[in-house]
Amino acid sequence: MRVVSLFVLLVLSLNISAANIPEVNEFDIRYYHPESYGLKDLVFEVRVSNLVETLNKRQSFGKIEDLYFKVYWMFPGQYQIQVNGFPKGFEEVKYQLKQMIKNRLDFVVPLKLAPRVRSYELSYFNLKNGKGVKGKDRTGSRPVSEIQLKFKSNGMLEEFKTFSPTGVNTSTFELGVKGWSNNKWVVDKMTIKLIQGVQLTTIENEFDYNSYSGFGFPSKVDIETTQEIVTNNGGKPNKRTVSSSLNFSKYEVNTGKAVRFMTKGIKK
Repeated sequence: MRVVSLFVLLVLSLNISAANIPEVNEFDIRYYHPESYGLKDLVFEVRVSNLVETLNKRQSFGKIEDLYFKVYWMFPGQYQIQVNGFPKGFEEVKYQLKQMIKNRLDFVVPLKLAPRVRSYELSYFNLKNGKGVKGKDRTGSRPVSEIQLKFKSNGMLEEFKTFSPTGVNTSTFELGVKGWSNNKWVVDKMTIKLIQGVQLTTIENEFDYNSYSGFGFPSKVDIETTQEIVTNNGGKPNKRTVSSSLNFSKYEVNTGKAVRFMTKGIKK
């Protein structure tokens, strides 16, 4: 019984020390999160460049004139995504299109860092400059077994790396301050490098912002995706680059429309 009690105390002490890594919480405080300034309800539209042309080339959906997504978001993070301009049916394709937008919702309402790392056992590792924080999944139940974060000496997050059986994913950030961001950081550029076997995928995202009703949201994100096969035999590199952009518009802030849309028909 005494051994079990000591083990429980050790686990609790590890969890407490993980929760007290100050760099994580301080970064969340210093990063721009519109909810912290009263965002409760948000509606906006997203268009993806070249998407209509790509789908029309398949010639299986009929002629698509204009395809866009309408996003309804309400605090603390519930959302629904509508696909507009797509023919009826094709539910699996619509699901895949929604996933494409879902994976980029944090461009508009950024996720906080602390909830993403709190389930890992955190500790420091040495860096020449700044602070390094690594997290281990001791349960073996998570798809990502290890994470690494690199913070600059001023507390700014510079890199977030994840390790999983499918590959290594490294995100690097260039952050700045905007006139509407209340002296908080926002991302100007984010580069993602994903290594899966011999394939390297690099995704560069560059952000433009506008102010809407006192809040700052992206108006456009330019995306350049490069896929290449990494070999050590000195052969000719196999590389392909595709450019696209996400265009955000028609922001409606704190109008109550998202709440009404998501609760319609739920009354009992």
